[in-house]
Amino acid sequence: MVEHTQDQLELPELSTTASSSPAFSRIRTVTQHEYFEPYPTIKSWLKNEMNNPTQHIKNYFLSYLPFINWIYRYNLTWFWGDLIAGLTVGAIVIPQSMAYAGLAKLAPQFGLYSSFVGVMIYWLFATSKDISIGPVAVMSTLTGNVVEAVHKEYPQYEFHTIASSLSLIAGCIVFALGMFRLGFIVDFIPLPALAAFMTGSALNIAMGQIPTLMGNNKYLNTRASTYLVFGNFWKQIPHCNLNAALGLTSLFLLYLIRFICLRASKRFPTKEKLFFFISTLRAVFVILLYLFISWLINHNDPKNPR
Repeated sequence: MVEHTQDQLELPELSTTASSSPAFSRIRTVTQHEYFEPYPTIKSWLKNEMNNPTQHIKNYFLSYLPFINWIYRYNLTWFWGDLIAGLTVGAIVIPQSMAYAGLAKLAPQFGLYSSFVGVMIYWLFATSKDISIGPVAVMSTLTGNVVEAVHKEYPQYEFHTIASSLSLIAGCIVFALGMFRLGFIVDFIPLPALAAFMTGSALNIAMGQIPTLMGNNKYLNTRASTYLVFGNFWKQIPHCNLNAALGLTSLFLLYLIRFICLRASKRFPTKEKLFFFISTLRAVFVILLYLFISWLINHNDPKNPR
């Protein structure tokens, strides 16, 4: 039997002081193919960071304007993709942002401003394609709560003035977090807390919108606690009006179109992209349909719409 042995390298003898250090407390005999990475030290890290400081400073400031790295490579193919995406998202965002403005206790035009100004600026400073830029339901609800509370204390200030001041303060905080690269702080927020907050906010928003959907929102405070809104809603059921018919049928149409498109895309896979766009734009179709119905009902008496 042939006995296979590994080539061994004898490390040079170390002094007593060096060998007693933890950094040198390792096996003296190593195989030929092993690799030992030197222990990282603060000194080596500082040396690496301070090497060519001019380039480090340049890269730091260029990281705030990432579009410089790709804008010269922008081409027609990218443009058509961006155009289709912009039209698709814009068709959804327009009615959505107007609804979010209502949650924030602001006029609809403020929702439109918020929906496109952020997107127009964002591409200059970041590259994420997944992040949501603009108003969202939770943020709009919180803004509405702050606006109402401040207006109650200082009635001389209008709602949009309070909301603008709040946006400026929040923007300064976020800007400071970005400048000092403090985004890692979010990692310390536990996931269960985030999930609970988002779930609770969703229930609160949904319950607050049901009275508006049914037309009896004038008879109860939709900004109250969720359980109070739920209880008061059932008490005010007799005050539901024609809005309930419009709201429920439009909701039914939204889900019906989505269901039909999902089934059709599975049955006709070659036209899956077409059904995807139809499903994505279903909110636009429903809005246009009910705008047309509203015009048919009110065009003879526009000063007293029903």
